Amino acid sequence: MMSEVFRSDLFKLRKIRSFRVCLIVAFVLGLLMSVLYYIAWQELNKTMEETLMYIESLGDYSKVVMEAMDVLPSDNLWSYVNVSLCDLNVLYIAAVVIGIFVGSEYSMGTIRNALTRGFSRNGVYFSKLTCAVIAMLLTVLSYTLGSFLSGCIMFGFTSSVPAGQMLLCIALYALLFMAVASFYSMLAVITKRTGYAIALAMLIPILVTALINIIKIGNQDFGNISRFWIFETITNTQKLVLSGEGYIPAISGAIYLTLSSTIGLVVFRKQSIS
Repeated sequence: MMSEVFRSDLFKLRKIRSFRVCLIVAFVLGLLMSVLYYIAWQELNKTMEETLMYIESLGDYSKVVMEAMDVLPSDNLWSYVNVSLCDLNVLYIAAVVIGIFVGSEYSMGTIRNALTRGFSRNGVYFSKLTCAVIAMLLTVLSYTLGSFLSGCIMFGFTSSVPAGQMLLCIALYALLFMAVASFYSMLAVITKRTGYAIALAMLIPILVTALINIIKIGNQDFGNISRFWIFETITNTQKLVLSGEGYIPAISGAIYLTLSSTIGLVVFRKQSIS
């Protein structure tokens, strides 16, 4: 019976205008961001000595600034693709899509309709979750394609990372994006409101990440723990893979996917739906 619900949800997702708009926005943003990164990197190279002197003068804040600069890609295609995959901006676009898709089911009463037709709550929930994962992956793919296209024009098919490690990075990114989609779906189920779900999906990563950065300034050892915060894990995935610590994004993704899915399901099974 879940297959029937899933087909219906896929049809609804395809019909949501904001989903199509977000895919287009993600693609265009991917194009523009890769060009902006290229310009920023070129300008930075021109003033590298002055930039390093300025960073060193920041004292305790210098490490945070250097970590931020690590995001800037090198002059090869894979570097730009990787930056698009670890760019949290695309996750905010996906948050809008998932918030609208899951949250609107409550406001429109379509979740109640599915339950009154005899579909199980487990089937309904996992159908929504699967569609949310699909929406997440398609949004990220659209953003990455934009970056890939402009990267091809600028550099051709080039990479400084071996093929095996690139494939491992892509697999880990996919797992992490699935986990984030589950997290967003959980928020939408808990709040039962589109606006609340989108707001929390954007605010929680910003606030928690800011708090983590503040703590790391005073406690350098906290950085080892903060790597398991999924939104920081995403930005550091390639770095972790290249340093032989690919297990960190694997563990982080599995934990967040399991916990978010479980909490969301438990809440959905117990909540009153009118």
